[in-house]
Amino acid sequence: MKKPLDAAVREQLEAQKGSWQAIADDAGVSYSWISKFVNNRIPNPGFKTLTQLQAHLSKRRPTATEGA
Repeated sequence: MKKPLDAAVREQLEAQKGSWQAIADDAGVSYSWISKFVNNRIPNPGFKTLTQLQAHLSKRRPTATEGA
């Protein structure tokens, strides 16, 4: 079974924790939003924002400092 969108995006963000500022800048969301979302402080994150992040994260490659 496929993961819910919010769980999949949260998992991808947790795996790239050191790069949240760059992800936020590139995806058009704030660092604060990402931090709150990953820490379950946004009860209804919004489909548009989640799909925006998912699209960005699926194209992004981890940097050498993030690991492979």
